[in-house]
This record gives sequence, structure tokens and C-alpha cells, in this order.
Amino acid sequence: MLRQRLNMMMTLAGLMLAFASCTSHYRIDGVVETLGYEGRELSLIEFLPYRTTKYDSCTVNHGRFQMSGKADTTRLVFLCKDNRPIIPVYIEKGVAKVSLLPTEMTVSGTRQNDLFYSFLKQKIAYDNLYEDLSQKRAQMSRHGFDSRRMEVIQDSLRLVVDECEDMICSFMADNYDEPAAVGVFMMLSAGPSNEVPSLIRRILDAAPEDFLSQSYVHGYIGRMGYARNE
Repeated sequence: MLRQRLNMMMTLAGLMLAFASCTSHYRIDGVVETLGYEGRELSLIEFLPYRTTKYDSCTVNHGRFQMSGKADTTRLVFLCKDNRPIIPVYIEKGVAKVSLLPTEMTVSGTRQNDLFYSFLKQKIAYDNLYEDLSQKRAQMSRHGFDSRRMEVIQDSLRLVVDECEDMICSFMADNYDEPAAVGVFMMLSAGPSNEVPSLIRRILDAAPEDFLSQSYVHGYIGRMGYARNE
């Protein structure tokens, strides 16, 4: 009888260890080289239409911070300072590295964060190119109008917009089944608008039903009265 009880206890202990090993955990290692963070509290906060949830928090110490916990599901949250959003972060299994630098703020090391920030890097490059061309157009308007050069700049601006939209749609087509795609959609659709912009319509028209049923996307569709083009 004693041997049977010992065997049962060993079996239960083994099962508990097996379940524990299957539990997913996240860890966030952060480096800060920007003024105003030392000694301040950073938090991971999820902002939903009817609920705000704080998942973790810590204090920046000597330019570094760390948070960790369970990651049973992948969640898009914001890293916040004093409850004010700084950058989006995906809580997911693995170790994510956050860099808060004077020149850029990025998250890397886990799948969804890598996807989201690789997209963001491409988007920022297009935005910067568009801004540079816009400044050249403004300078030309101030210092003398050259119709031929102005036409070239206008064509270049349209090309940048077209290429950027193609990049966005290509990213979405490749990643509709990834949580990062919902985060990108949230970012693109965040601006105030009374109608569905052409880029957003293009994304939704090509999206599979699983993507359209995601809570944020579904809410946007209902709010904006979107109907798929047949």
C-alpha cells in the first residue's frame, strides 16, 4: 500500500512538472538611454474600449528594467510611463528586448514584436521619404516656381504613396493570421474618419473571414458600416 501511494505521488508530481513546463512565460528586458526615465515606473497596459488592464510594472534602475510573467495568450499592450503610452508591445512567449533610445524606440526578439516593428521600420522609411519630398516642394514654391521640377516632385510623391500602400497590403496579405496584422490595422485605422479610407477598404476587401472576425476589426466594420466589395 505504501509503495502504491509513493508511486501515485511520484506520478502526480511528474504531471505537475509537465503542466508547469507547458506554461508559456514572457520576459521583457529593457534598456533606456533617454532622459526622464530613471526611477520612473513603467507599466504594461492593455487599452480596450470598455476596459483598461495593467499586466505588469517595474521601475527603471540605472537605465534598465525587466518584467516577466505568464503568457497564456498573445496580447497587444502598451509600454507606459506613469500610465501614458510610449510604444506598443506584444506580450507573448519568449524574451522581448525593448530599446528606448533618443533616435528610436523598438521591440525585438519575439515573433509578433519582430513582425510589427519590421513593418513599422518600412513604414517610417516611406513616411520620411514623403516628408523630404514635401519639404522640397514647399521650398520650390517659396523660392521660385519651376513647373517641370514641380511636376517631377508631384510624380515622386504619388509614387511613394503607391509603393507604401503596396508594401502595407503585401504585409497584410502575408500575415492576416498573425496578431501583428491586427496591431498594424489598429494603427492604420486610428485616425478620425466618417468613411472607410481607400487603403483600409483595400485591406478589408482582401482579408479572410478570420481576420474580419477579430474583435477590433469587427468593431471597426460595425462602426464604419463597411461592406465587402463583391
